[in-house]
Amino acid sequence: MSLNFGEIVEPSTRAFWDDYDEEAAEEESTFGTLEWIWYHNQEESTDEQEMQKTLQHPFHFVLIEGQKVGGFVGKVLQNGQCKPVCQLSCGTVSVFHLPAEKLLLCVSEELEPNLFGPIAQKLSRWLEAAETVSTVSLQPAVLYKGLAEHEQEKVCFIKVLGGAGEESSLADVGPLEAPNVITGVAAGAASYRKFSGKPAAIYGCYLDSVILDSVSSAPILRLLKALRVPCADRYELKFKASSNLYM
Repeated sequence: MSLNFGEIVEPSTRAFWDDYDEEAAEEESTFGTLEWIWYHNQEESTDEQEMQKTLQHPFHFVLIEGQKVGGFVGKVLQNGQCKPVCQLSCGTVSVFHLPAEKLLLCVSEELEPNLFGPIAQKLSRWLEAAETVSTVSLQPAVLYKGLAEHEQEKVCFIKVLGGAGEESSLADVGPLEAPNVITGVAAGAASYRKFSGKPAAIYGCYLDSVILDSVSSAPILRLLKALRVPCADRYELKFKASSNLYM
């Protein structure tokens, strides 16, 4: 038996192949169930007609992803007055359509790495049709390598890869440098644009806590405004009392 590093040793008999085939079939069936759920009256229009409505005019596509980012976007986007037009069947991805602003906004809270690619594929029609694409990924600050001394005390700092000029108005946005990487649905969407020969801007928002508050959300709101996303000037985190017991 060879122990050389990197050598691929194939099973000597087909008896071991069935397990791999079953796992592959199970993964394909899981990913194949991703479908858009549209919030409209089925008697008035079909899902395809609703999709075409979002593709009728030129638009800017913005994708925001991160843990519990859906509640944040729901409150700040048009001061909480905007509702999603559709949601993926996985329950972690929703899309907002703002025709007046020529904007399509996708929000993702997906954490399963095996779904990042299939979700990006489900977004492909919008990614292909969009004039410009910007992705915003909320990441823990501890994952960032090579943090400068003046950034160590910040509750949120932003880095950009492949920017299209929006960050020029934001003095606190710097370039994303190696060996740092962006992963998730945001990376999948940007990669899709890249291999289609179209540009995309990737913004990494590095936070000291996954829970956004009025301080850590301020740089993100400034970034969203620079990306022409109509959102509130300030975000207030409201805590709910879990008990009436006082000590």
